[in-house]
Amino acid sequence: MLHSALAYAVAWGYIASNPAVHAQRPREKGRGLRRKGDVWTPEQFTAWLRVAVADRDAGMWVLAATTGARRSELAGAELDRLNLDAGELEFADTRVVVDGHAVDSDGKSDSGYRTVSLDAFTVAYLRRHVAMLARERELFGKGYNPAGKLCCHPDGTPIHPDTITRRFNRLVNQAGVPRIRLHDVRHSYVTACLDAGIPIKIISDRVGHAGSDVTTRVYGHRSKGQDREAAEQIAALFFGPDWQLPNPEHP
Repeated sequence: MLHSALAYAVAWGYIASNPAVHAQRPREKGRGLRRKGDVWTPEQFTAWLRVAVADRDAGMWVLAATTGARRSELAGAELDRLNLDAGELEFADTRVVVDGHAVDSDGKSDSGYRTVSLDAFTVAYLRRHVAMLARERELFGKGYNPAGKLCCHPDGTPIHPDTITRRFNRLVNQAGVPRIRLHDVRHSYVTACLDAGIPIKIISDRVGHAGSDVTTRVYGHRSKGQDREAAEQIAALFFGPDWQLPNPEHP
């Protein structure tokens, strides 16, 4: 957090260099990664999704559930980095909060830059989401904001990350599932992956973990493309065999 804040200070000309660049992080000892009770079971995930898919931003909620994307990644996801035919999304730039204001950033870390495979459920909901954006762009005409974000207001204006959190909390209350943080959806996703026996390296690559403080330290080349089976397997846990996929032409 300090490294990011000081990087902005350099960019804005307040200081000449970032003093946190060479800082060494101490290793945490004897601490769990999560508090008890702040992850959902697949059944609770499903209950929340049944409410979330009726929301205007259903595509984004499904994306969060099936990729473990961070809030900043959801807010910064770009339309031109989504390839629905290939079933892939590239996470690159992010949108973060600095002093209460939403600021576009160049990503959390090198590991944050990644391409993830999308399961058939997520592709279907994102296809409908993209069709909705196209209709809204046509309706607003010249008044449409050309930012090109996947997560945006009807006029194309990028959404403030805190607004995403407020909308998430509202859907959680409607679903009647245990109240967790939006970031804990990410923890729930990783937990589901581990319980399903997905290889640690693939999990780490999909969620953009940099080291062993979250999953395990990853060595070697990234597993792009090898996570396709993992994408489908995890989505199947949440949606179930009787889930009706949306029609892109009928939002």
